[in-house]
Amino acid sequence: MRRFLPSRETAVDLGFLLALCLVALVGLATTFTGVAHLLVAVLGLVLGLALTGLVRALRWPGIAAVTLGVPVFFGLGALVAATSVGTVADQVVGGWKELLTTLPPVQGTGEVLVLPWTLGLVAGLLGGLTLGVRSGPALLRSALGLLAPVLLLVAVILLGVARPQSLWLQGTLFAALAIGWVAVRESRRRRPVEGRRGRWRRGVVGVVLVAGAGALAMPVTSVAFGDDTGRTVLRTQVRPPFDIGQYPSPLASFRRYVEEPEPVEAENLYDETLLTLDGAPAGSRLRIATLDHYDGIVWGASEGADPSTTTDTFQRVSSTIDNPVEGDRVSVEVTVGDGYDGVWLPTVGALQELRFDAGDPATKAESWRYNLATSTAVVPTGVRTGDVYHFTAVEPDDELSPTDAPAQVVTDVPFAASFLDTQAVQWSAGASEPMERVFAIAEHLKVEGKYSDGVLQAERIYHPGHHVKRLGDEFANAPIAVGNDEQYAAVMALLANKVGVPARVVLGAVVPDDGVVQGRDVSAWVEVQLADGSWRTLPTETFMDLDRPAEQPPLAEQEMSGTVVPPPAPVPPPSTLAEQTEAELEARRIDRKEQDDDAVVAGWFGWVLVAVGAPLLLALLVVGTVAGLKAWRRRRRRGAAQASARVVGGWRELVDHARDLGRPVPVGSTLTRREQAPHVPSAAAPALARHADGLVFGPTEPDAAVAAEFWALVDAERRAMTSAATRRRRLRAVVAVRSFRRRS
Repeated sequence: MRRFLPSRETAVDLGFLLALCLVALVGLATTFTGVAHLLVAVLGLVLGLALTGLVRALRWPGIAAVTLGVPVFFGLGALVAATSVGTVADQVVGGWKELLTTLPPVQGTGEVLVLPWTLGLVAGLLGGLTLGVRSGPALLRSALGLLAPVLLLVAVILLGVARPQSLWLQGTLFAALAIGWVAVRESRRRRPVEGRRGRWRRGVVGVVLVAGAGALAMPVTSVAFGDDTGRTVLRTQVRPPFDIGQYPSPLASFRRYVEEPEPVEAENLYDETLLTLDGAPAGSRLRIATLDHYDGIVWGASEGADPSTTTDTFQRVSSTIDNPVEGDRVSVEVTVGDGYDGVWLPTVGALQELRFDAGDPATKAESWRYNLATSTAVVPTGVRTGDVYHFTAVEPDDELSPTDAPAQVVTDVPFAASFLDTQAVQWSAGASEPMERVFAIAEHLKVEGKYSDGVLQAERIYHPGHHVKRLGDEFANAPIAVGNDEQYAAVMALLANKVGVPARVVLGAVVPDDGVVQGRDVSAWVEVQLADGSWRTLPTETFMDLDRPAEQPPLAEQEMSGTVVPPPAPVPPPSTLAEQTEAELEARRIDRKEQDDDAVVAGWFGWVLVAVGAPLLLALLVVGTVAGLKAWRRRRRRGAAQASARVVGGWRELVDHARDLGRPVPVGSTLTRREQAPHVPSAAAPALARHADGLVFGPTEPDAAVAAEFWALVDAERRAMTSAATRRRRLRAVVAVRSFRRRS
C-alpha cells in the first residue's frame, strides 16, 4: 500500500496545485449562486488528481488516467448535477453558451453544474499528468505544473463577468503561490549553499520575497496595463439568440389608457385595473418598457442601442441578478389585473431578484429575459390576468438638474431626428451647455404646447402615433403643438439627442398611494444619460402641461368658410398589451418550430452519441487497460529488487514483445533463453541470451548499472523489431494479449 501514498515531494506539489486551482475556482462566485458549484468543481479536481495518482502508482501510461476519467465524468457528472448522462453530454456541447447568454449569477443547481464539474475534473487530470513529467529542461519541468492552474484561471475569467470576484485572490495570492511553487520545485535540484543551520533562514527569506513579488503583481500590472475596466470575458462577445424587435412598441397603443367620452370603446383601459403592487413606495416609477431606438415610425425597444455598455441585451435570467446599483432597496409583490395582457413585465428600479408565484411560474422562470442597461423585463410566453410575481429591486438616485454633465455617447437617434433641426436650435436659444438646452426645450414645450388625447369630437384632428409626419407637420411645425404623452415624450427624447444628450422614452406609471395601477396612471416620460453612465428621469410634467387647445369651430362653419375638412380619425393601432398581434403569433409559431427542430437535433445527437460513443468508449477502455497493464509489467520488471531479476525481466520483455508482434516464440518453464533466441526476430537475440545467462548464472550478483545497460540493449531491439513490422501488425501488438499467456 505504500506505493499508493504520495511521497513528501509529491504531497507538497499536490498541496500547491490544489491551492492554486481553488484560488482560480473562487472566481466563479460571481457567475453562480450558492457554493454548490465550488463543491462540485473541487470534487472533480480531487478525483482527477486521484486518477492520475492511481495510474502513476500502477505504472500505467498517462493515457490510462484519461481513459478512466471518461466513465467517471459521465457517471458521477449525472449524479452531482441530478440529471441524465445524455444531458451531461448536451451540457458539455452547449452548456457554455447557455451560461454566457444568462444574466449572472446563474442559479447554481441542476444541470448547470456540469460546467464547473468539467473544469474541475479536467484541471485535476491535466495537473496530475504534468506533475509526472520527468523529461525536458529542468526549469521547464518546474514551471510545467502551473499549466493546469493557469488554464483554469483563464477559463474562469473568460466564463465569468466583467466585474472580478477579487483581484487580490485571483491576482496577488495566485501570483504568490505560483512563484513560491516554482521556487520550491527548482530548489530540489540544487545543492544547498549553506548547512542545515541556514535552512530556516533561507526559507523565511524566500517566503518574504515571494510574498513581496505577489503583492507587487497587481499594482505593477495595473500601472503597466491599466485597470480592470477593460476585462475581456466571453459574455460580452456572445449575442443572446433573442430578437426584442419582434414585439411592437407599446407606446403606439397609448390612446388605450386615455379617458374617452361615452360610449367608451371596449378596448379602452382608462378605468381598468392593470396591476396591484404591494410594497412599492407611492410615487415610485413603474417601468413597463424602455424604448431606446427610433426608426421614423415608432420608438421601440432594441439591443445594442447604447454603445457605452455591453449589457444592452435581453438575456436569460435566474432568480438572482448581479446588478450593482446604489439606492433604496424595495421588495414588491405584483398581481396582474384584468386590464393587463402582454409580454412586457412591469418592474420598479434595478432588479436584484425576481420569482414567479402564480400563472405557470416554471415556464415564465425559464423564458423571461432582462436588459440591465434599460432595466426592462420581457416574458415571451406572456403576462396574463391572475399572474403573481415578487421582486427585489434598488431605486437609484433619479434627480436631474441643468448643471449635470451628459454622457458623450454617439448613437443613430440624432440622425433620425434630423427633421427637428430647426426646433433644436430655436427652442434652445439662449442656452449654451447641452443639458441646459434640454431644459430650455422642455420649458418651451410646456409653455407653448397644448394637451389633447384627440378623443373629443372637437379634437379629432389631433391624431395618434409618433411617426415623422405626426411629430413634424402635425406637432413641431404646426401653429400650436398639440398632443399627449405619446407625442411629447417622443419629441422631447428626439430633441435631447439632437442637442447632444443621449435620451430614451419610458412607458410606465407612477405608483398611486394605494398601489393599484389603472389605465389612467399610465404615462410616458424621458430618461437622459449622465457622464457617469447613469440614466436620470426627465418627468413628463417638465415638458408637458395639461392646458387644452381652443375648441375648433363646428363642422358646418368650417365647410361654409372653406376650411379644409379634417380626415376621419384613424382606427387606433392594435394594443401590444391586450391581445396578441399577428407578428407575435407568427414569431411564436417560428419559435415553436425552432424548438421542435432543436429537439429533433438534440434527440438525433443523443442517439448518435450513444451509438458511436458507447462502442468508442468501450474500445478506449480495452485499449487503455491492455496498454496500461503492459506498461505496469514493464516497469515492474525494470524496477525489480535484484539486478539479476531485472536482467531476467529484460529478456522476458523482449520475448513478450516478439509474441505480441505475432512471432511464435515458445515459452515455458523448461525452455532456456538460448532455445528461445532463434525464434525472436532479432539478429542480436542469441547474443543477448548468452549475455543474460552470463549475468544471471555468473559468480557474482551483477550491479544495477550492468542491468540498466542490458535493458538499454533490450529497448533498442524492441524498437528495431517494431519498425520492421507492418503498420497493421504494430497496431495489433498494442492490444495483443498473447504475452500474458505463459504457455505456448
